Amino acid sequence: MAAAGHGGITGVTFGSDGHTLVGTLYLARGDDPKPTALLLHGCPGIEKNHDLAAALRDRGWNALVFHYRGCWGSGGRYDLRTVTTDIAAAAGHLRSGAHRSVDGGRLAVIGHSLGGWAGILAAAEDERLGAVAVCAAPASLDVLDGLTGEDLDREFIRFLATTPAEFAAQRTEVAARPGPLQVAASVSPRPLLVVHGSDDEWVPACHGRSLYEHAARPCRYVEINGANHAFSWHRAELRDALLAWLEESEV
Repeated sequence: MAAAGHGGITGVTFGSDGHTLVGTLYLARGDDPKPTALLLHGCPGIEKNHDLAAALRDRGWNALVFHYRGCWGSGGRYDLRTVTTDIAAAAGHLRSGAHRSVDGGRLAVIGHSLGGWAGILAAAEDERLGAVAVCAAPASLDVLDGLTGEDLDREFIRFLATTPAEFAAQRTEVAARPGPLQVAASVSPRPLLVVHGSDDEWVPACHGRSLYEHAARPCRYVEINGANHAFSWHRAELRDALLAWLEESEV
């Protein structure tokens, strides 16, 4: 495991099922223990939300951006079925004492796209995650159903350590399991934030609205007018919604 770094940022490595996962830990000023957010990117994760990590650091939070197995330098084969296992490993690393300024008892998860899908599933199983925010999260992976093999390769497979056949098999198995709509209510009484763009080209905003409707309270829904799936031209609005919610959530 990596030791605490200097200068407000450090690389980290930790294990998950024998695979070495890699990431970047943004550290707020000072050695006193602080709340920490796990930032979960999507599949494959072109948008990694490092701007949000830096904004969190400026507000006195630590933030870990890490990569699931089989993507962006992490070891192993990519597997939709084990993304939540990797999230649990990341939470375990933050609670391990490897970073003295991380308060392992004050963890939040902020997931984008598939990271939001996985963040709800992970939080439903893991009470160490004290608050959950999801951005452009699919309520189910049915959003992949209309994609051709060429689409899958161009948008996903070529960035991942997997094959089209493996990815399809994983998708089928995951679809048979309870999804975010079935488990969202179990996040309560921990706070849940659902953010979606009205012009999301990959995951229609109805997915976000449905997640909000199935969640128990406290839950907030924010729809950002005109924002696409990556919030590419609405990063400030996304940042402000997340930071305001975190300040109120008392993680």
